[in-house]
Order: sequence, then structure tokens, then C-alpha cells
Amino acid sequence: MRSLLVLFPILVALVWCQRIPNFTVSNAELLAMAKKLRQVDVNRARPDQIKLNYQKHTVTRDDSDAAPAKLFSRVDSSLLRKPSYELYLNLMDNFNRQTGITEPRVSQTEEKAEVGKFLDHVLATQPMQELYNWFKAKGHPIATSPQNFRFWIGQLWFSHYSRALGRPDTSGFEHVFIGEAKNGEISGLHNWLRFYVLENNRTENFDYKGFTVKRFNIMGALKFTWDGLLKRVGSILIGTSPEYDMALYTMCFLSRRGRETCDVELDGCPLQITSFEIMQQNKVYIGSIYPTAGRLTDECRAQNR
Repeated sequence: MRSLLVLFPILVALVWCQRIPNFTVSNAELLAMAKKLRQVDVNRARPDQIKLNYQKHTVTRDDSDAAPAKLFSRVDSSLLRKPSYELYLNLMDNFNRQTGITEPRVSQTEEKAEVGKFLDHVLATQPMQELYNWFKAKGHPIATSPQNFRFWIGQLWFSHYSRALGRPDTSGFEHVFIGEAKNGEISGLHNWLRFYVLENNRTENFDYKGFTVKRFNIMGALKFTWDGLLKRVGSILIGTSPEYDMALYTMCFLSRRGRETCDVELDGCPLQITSFEIMQQNKVYIGSIYPTAGRLTDECRAQNR
């Protein structure tokens, strides 16, 4: 009997490798949980810590530059010294930008150590703890134990799979939090801190070219080039901590995928989180996750004056 109890979480994990289990949760529950995650995101930027310069509106079919200056006029350097931010920054040189090149860019030993430190810290933060407790209360198999939760966060976000040439050249984390190049364009890159770091590294040849949608210091849909390759529109949440983005996106990925958007709010601003899964070799991975702006409400305007 004891051996069966030990094996049960492993068997659950192996079964879940085949597909994501059905998870019944209402839109109201998702909205409430998203608000809770926002409340406990103690490492998010204060309004005075980030200053944006959106400049001019653009459209995806326009190749002109509507923004001669950077998007981020100022970011308080103390943010970058927060542990989860530092550990995220340490991961940024681990990846080959071009798809079709086997990951990681560094040694597997270095990658494993840095990812392990990042996961250890992030999973102990309030947003990820709240997410674990929420899934556990709802009986989701991702949260049968803290160890199982860590395994699946690592599997979904950091395990390598293929986007090109059948090589393990990408991961959910690389696509969403780092960005990559595929078919002569930029793919992914949906994190504000990554955007800021690239903007301020001359060797990256990164150029912000204007916005298609803006929501104050909450969210932006942006056009940019990175080393000559264009991203016609890429959306980011602004000022959120790495652990908040990972918690929110994990919640939405496991709840609503494909044509079903995860409808949430950030400081009164309605947002939809869109996510896609990729199945390879009987394992499920995060393909992409990104925010889009909902209707601009009076509450959103009032809270962000």
C-alpha cells in the first residue's frame, strides 16, 4: 500500500503528459483570482518607478517609425535588485534567439542551476503560493503536492521542445519571457523587463517603433525591431513582477486555451489572456501566452489618472 501511495503522484504526472486535464472554472472565479494575484504581487513596480514614453500610434501594416525615442524613459534601478528580477536577468543569456538551433546556449549544467534557483525562489513568492493553494483547493492534478507543482511548472515553462527542424530549440519561457526569431520575424517576447533590457543594450540593435494599443502603465501592444527583424505587434504587461506574470499566465493556460480567452482585469482595466499549447512526444508545453486589451472602461481611466 505504501509503495502505491508513493507511486500515485508519479502515475498522475505520467497520465497528464498525454494531455491537459479538463478543468471547470467560471469566468468570475478567474477574474477574482487574477485580482488576488495582483493584490499579493508585492514586488511589482510602484507607479513612480516606471515612466513610459509611448509616442505615436502606429498600425501593423505600416513600416515607418512612429517613436524616435525609447518606450521606457525611466525604470527605478532598485526594481532590478529584487531577487526574482535578478534571477530572471541571469537567465537572459541562456537562449539562442534563432529557432532551429538546439538549446541551451550555455552549458546544460549552468542552465539547470540557474533555472533551479529561479524556480525555487519564484515558487516561494506570494503569487505562486496563492496559485498553488487555489489549484489544490480545486483538486487540480498540478497541485497534488508542492513537489508535483514544481515539476509541472518546470515542465510547462522550461522543458525544451521544437519549433523548427525537429530540434529542441525553444521553450515556453523562451518564447514568452525572452523572445525568438523565426522565419525572418520576431516571435514571442511578452515581458516588459525583457523589453526594457533589450532597449538599453546597444549590441541588441533594438528599436521601439510605436504602439497599436496602450493602457497607461498597465499594458501596451507595441511594434519594434530587434537586430533588423520586425515584430508587428507584441503585447506586454507593464511593471508586473516575473512571479506575477508566471502565476497569471499559468492560471490562464490551464483554464482557457486556443479560442477561449482568459478574461481578467489589472487595476480596473479589462484584459484578455490568450494562450496556446503545443504537444510533442506525448508531452504538453506552453506554446505562447500574451495579453490583449479589452474595452477601455471609466474605472480603468479613473484608477490610472
